[in-house]
Amino acid sequence: MKKIILISFLLLGISNNYSQNITNTLGSSGLFNIKDGSTTFLTLSQANGNLSLSNSLMLPSTTDQSTGVIYKFGVRFIHNFENPGSEGLNTFVGLNSGNFTLGGIYSWNGSNNTAVGGLTLSSLTTGGYNSAFGVSALYSNTTGIENSSFGYNSLALNTNGSGNSAFGVSALSFNGTGSANSAFGSNSLANSLSGSANTAFGWSSLNSNTTGNSNSAFGSGALSWNTTGSPNTAIGNAAMNLNTTGKENTAVGYRSLWSNVSGSQNTAIGDSALFYNLGNYNTALGYNAGSNVTTGANLTLIGIDANPSSPTAIDQITLGNIYVSSLRCNVQTITSLSDKRDKKNIKDLCLGLDFITRLKPRQFNWDKRDWYENGISDGSKMQETPTAGFIAQEFDEVQNSEHSEWLDLVLKDNPDKWEATPGNLFPVIVKAIQELKQENDELKSEIENLKKENLAEIQNLKKELVEQIKMIVQDEDADIKFSSAGN
Repeated sequence: MKKIILISFLLLGISNNYSQNITNTLGSSGLFNIKDGSTTFLTLSQANGNLSLSNSLMLPSTTDQSTGVIYKFGVRFIHNFENPGSEGLNTFVGLNSGNFTLGGIYSWNGSNNTAVGGLTLSSLTTGGYNSAFGVSALYSNTTGIENSSFGYNSLALNTNGSGNSAFGVSALSFNGTGSANSAFGSNSLANSLSGSANTAFGWSSLNSNTTGNSNSAFGSGALSWNTTGSPNTAIGNAAMNLNTTGKENTAVGYRSLWSNVSGSQNTAIGDSALFYNLGNYNTALGYNAGSNVTTGANLTLIGIDANPSSPTAIDQITLGNIYVSSLRCNVQTITSLSDKRDKKNIKDLCLGLDFITRLKPRQFNWDKRDWYENGISDGSKMQETPTAGFIAQEFDEVQNSEHSEWLDLVLKDNPDKWEATPGNLFPVIVKAIQELKQENDELKSEIENLKKENLAEIQNLKKELVEQIKMIVQDEDADIKFSSAGN
């Protein structure tokens, strides 16, 4: 049978003016109850040492370290410390969570904070409206306000940075004074020190960022090594993964701008677009577009596998890959800059008909080396339908012999793949036509002069003939003579 011991003097509130020790020993399986009639308020079990309350545990608001605090292992564990006169509304749960010195001159200082986890918000002074969940979350925060931290060590070193949101283990863990950052994912923005207005979503995204500002990273490893570069946008797994100081870049797609370190003002959209890029001012749109670019600059590459003439090319536009066979548009010409005010040393072109007549228009069938795995064409993949055009090497031979390499009829950036620019012949063709026109005009003039000379001669013959006929009419024995040539 359970032994019940009632200690009535505890309920009667006997007062004494001297210290006393009260020791009660429960027998095996005994219970210590405090009750009022049939209502039991408290029970202590000898069998397991558990203390049970049938109603609420009433604790006063915590205004110092000895009031309304639940301790564990001798350290504060649960309390809601509020500085007298402040708004309060704090909740601290966890070993050494919060402290007993926070507050300030304004009612909101040190108020409206929620912390759950060991060491959470334990350094707080005047900061308010902070939420910390996880061991060491917002551990060093002192004056920072409106921060939200969820995860072990998240925003752990933040001191006065404000308006930050961190979700994940060590997210924004080294941030000290940076504000308005958002990090979602383990180690996201983990090393950011004072950078502000950064957004990182994904594991290790913007992981190494220190002072870079206004960066946006969405995807695992996106902008993972960025340190001071600003403001970059990377969307996709490993997008701009190696970027450190590059600025004003935009990468959308898995591994887009992956190798970029310090290149700036690049735009890559598509899986692996500008993958090896180290240059500046490049734009690539499409899967693998610009994937061979290294230090090239001011390149525009549109379409799957669209790549420039060489990895180091500059100032080029490439439309499509090697399989594109048509360029379609509602107009047939491209408008280009041609303002006289932007040109100097203007003079008549010296190349014309003689240059054009040396060119060799050809008919041929494409059999590109790129179509073969070993890069050697053997005719097995040759296109059946022929086409017309020029040979780059023949172009080069003519422009070299005429000392007119400045025409840029041949692009040799890639020694293994020469390219031709027949469009640069347009002024020469116009000059050739003008020369033909001049020759034609001269011939017409000569013909007209000959016609006039012949007409005059015929008219003289006619006049002489008329005179001779008159003489015959007047004198039948007259001797007829003609003074014209050929008589």
